[in-house]
Parts: sequence; structure tokens; C-alpha cells
Amino acid sequence: MLLFDLIKLWIPECRPENTKVHLARWNQHEEPHDVYLAGDFEEWQRWQSKHYFNREYVLSLIQLPTDPTRWVYVGIYRPIGKTFHEATPEQRDHYVYDFERFAAADEWRGRLYVRSPYKERNSFPTGERLEQELIVEELTREPDMMGSFPGFNRVDITMAELDRIVRNHLESWRSGLSSVKGIYLITDKNGSLYVGKADGADGIWERWTTYALTTHGNNVALMEEFGLAAPPERKFDLRFSILEIAPKTATDLDKRETHWKQVLGSRVHGYNRN
Repeated sequence: MLLFDLIKLWIPECRPENTKVHLARWNQHEEPHDVYLAGDFEEWQRWQSKHYFNREYVLSLIQLPTDPTRWVYVGIYRPIGKTFHEATPEQRDHYVYDFERFAAADEWRGRLYVRSPYKERNSFPTGERLEQELIVEELTREPDMMGSFPGFNRVDITMAELDRIVRNHLESWRSGLSSVKGIYLITDKNGSLYVGKADGADGIWERWTTYALTTHGNNVALMEEFGLAAPPERKFDLRFSILEIAPKTATDLDKRETHWKQVLGSRVHGYNRN
């Protein structure tokens, strides 16, 4: 099913010929998917270097960082005003738009995923240009969002999610993960496991921040698998969860780490070397 055919069910008057498509993607400074998950996308979208939103409707889609042909739907907007700002020493000429978002199409925000092969440089094509290339792929039960810290026994996140948590310094996650030490599990999509301990001053947060920055956390086997020679997308095969937690006063987690390595067989079937 084509996206514009679905949109007709929400807003019959919204058609390709009166719609601009905003394909929000990496702009060399910010990742719009991170901005959206942090709740700041609509403010981010308002600022544009040119008069891009020159049609009655704007259809906004955000590219997923892990798949350049997959886009998440975040809203249909009507531009209701704009203000031109001349260049200053800090900023170039730019427009600031005011938008009205259509509530009739809000139910699918962050839940509707679209597949498109579009890879041209223009991020503001007309609806006619993309009418046949925006194909509805999936409607998920829950919206795409990074909510509050769910509790230690419910943590199960991808590397992409960990990256977003760390980059955005999400306070509930930082507060929760830094409040305890513990034993954690990294699961590779290929079935390999890695059991690790987090016993630094900032607990699990400190250790997992290192993974977000390096992927391999300076572990020998993980460096071999996810080092510089690995494809950039390889890191997105990893998931992170927590096996057990310990108070910040704990001084020796070695025995618990060894226990979990034995139970899960991560020396034989994973990335633990000792």
C-alpha cells in the first residue's frame, strides 16, 4: 500500500500535488531520529535555511539511522506562518516556521514505517516525486520512543538505543544505571554472548557509556569482532541487558561474573576469554 493512499483515509484533502515531503535525515550536525526521541523534533523542524515548506501540507518522515531506506512517520503539518531572519555572526539567513499538526493522523506517529529507495540529496521533494516510492511497510503496536528507565529487570535494549540514551543524556536512564554496580549481558545477533561486570564509580552507566563510544568496550574478543575492520552497521547486532545488580558499596563482583559465565557458557559460546 502506498503511503499517500493511506493518508487519504486520514485527511482526504491532503494529496501529493499539494504536499511537500520532509525527509529528515543526518544533517552533519544532528541525527533527527535522536531529536525526535528526545521530544524536540517539531522545534527542530521549524528552522530551515530556505523557504522549503511552500505547499499547503508537509508530510514528515524520519530516516532510521540503522537503515537508510526505512522511514518512520511523525506527522502531517500545515504551515501557518513563517518569519525570515537575516544572517548574524552566529547563523546564516533562515526561516522559522509555525505549524499546525493534524490530529487526525496522530494515531500512527512513531508507529508507521515506510520503505523508500529515495537517496537523492534533496530532503524536501514534492509529493508527486515520491508518490509511488513511499510504501507502507509496518504498523507497530507501540510508538517509536525512548521512554523512561523501565527498571533493572526490564532492561533489554539495542546498541542503537544505547547510543541514543548516552548521546541524549536521558536523565532517568543515567540516574538508574549509575545508582548500582552489576553484572550485564551483551547478546550478539549471531548467538554469541558476553558477560561483563560494571564496578566503576558510576556503575553500569559508566561501563555502558564506554560501549556506546567504542562498541567493544576495550574487551579483546569484542575488539576483534567489532573493531575498525568491522562494517559500521555490525554494531547494531548487539543487545544489552542486566543479569543482576549490586549496591554501590560492593567491592568484589568477580565471583558473580564467573558464575554467570559458567551458567550461560559465554566462554565456550561467546566472547569471554577468561
